[in-house]
Amino acid sequence: MTFNAITYQQSIRALSLPVPDSHTLFDIFDIEGDSIVKAVDAFKAGNERAKNYLKGILYAVTPATKERLARRGLIVPGMGVLISIGRHEGPDFSVKLKAWDESGQDNCDEARYVRLTLARYLEKASRSGAAPVAAFPASAPAAPAGPGSPAQARPALTMPPASQAVPATSRQVEQPRAQQRAEALQQAEPPASDIPWPESESESGSGPDGERYKSFHVYGGRFAACFSEDTTQRGIHTIRVEATEASGQRTYNWKNKVAIQLSQRELPLMLATLMLWTSKFEAKGHGQNNEKWMTLEAQPGKLYLSVQSKGTGARGVAIAPGDAYPITTMIVKQMLANDPFLTADLVFKLAKKQIEIMQQGV
Repeated sequence: MTFNAITYQQSIRALSLPVPDSHTLFDIFDIEGDSIVKAVDAFKAGNERAKNYLKGILYAVTPATKERLARRGLIVPGMGVLISIGRHEGPDFSVKLKAWDESGQDNCDEARYVRLTLARYLEKASRSGAAPVAAFPASAPAAPAGPGSPAQARPALTMPPASQAVPATSRQVEQPRAQQRAEALQQAEPPASDIPWPESESESGSGPDGERYKSFHVYGGRFAACFSEDTTQRGIHTIRVEATEASGQRTYNWKNKVAIQLSQRELPLMLATLMLWTSKFEAKGHGQNNEKWMTLEAQPGKLYLSVQSKGTGARGVAIAPGDAYPITTMIVKQMLANDPFLTADLVFKLAKKQIEIMQQGV
């Protein structure tokens, strides 16, 4: 379906709920699909599950929630983790975080709930291969909000230690231990009957929760691009790059997209450009008739993607530094999936070596 961010903003404003900016709404829609739209009508009809679902997500992604997490010395997770927390926990997480932040008491029940809940969802995102963290707060957080709160800095919450989390590079090697941790985590997860909305996962058009973090969109004024995990007919894990044009204000016509599936040999070359080891990556000769191609070029303060097909104009989108991060990690994840015996460090070294070989003309 076509998602109109402006219309949706008007709908949730009428419900007296926090109104995210357009980019945040598109991120939510990318993950939740039609469910986030259907929830508005269900909310109006008095559906309590829809109310908890909508409130949970919209409050979880607010700047205030992120500021409170940083102020309490906690990790500020990525959008996918915040949405997952809101989907399962409803508004409880944001409400208790606010209560903790205003009280300034680190040993209260609200503090324990927030810490445990955040750690649980970060662990889950780490196991699923998603990028769980948006930013790490400084070691000296801002002054607490509540009156009379202690002013000293609080230690930042770190990712679970190795005894609790499975690195992506060792997930297949340590399968028995990974299964034990997965079983323990599943016991802490809310049962399906407690998930606020939708009634079933199929309504969202997505697979299980661990399969949700598979794409990332970049939006421009005239064009938009989507980077998503993909698998070739030969079973090679790769990246699909799609670009389309705007059909209205903040509305994009994805039915008219140009899609390019990168080959395995192109993955390290694109990674090298994202890491600025080379200034330009070109993918040529794609499509049944070699009619599609794309370029990714480093420009001052940004990367610039251009996707084109014969008979159509170039569809270009600027990629800001922050937006380049999930694209980079997605490529690394796919390369590790192809060669699970490698580590992320070796993947980066091998990608850099490909550029050195190319520059030397060997």
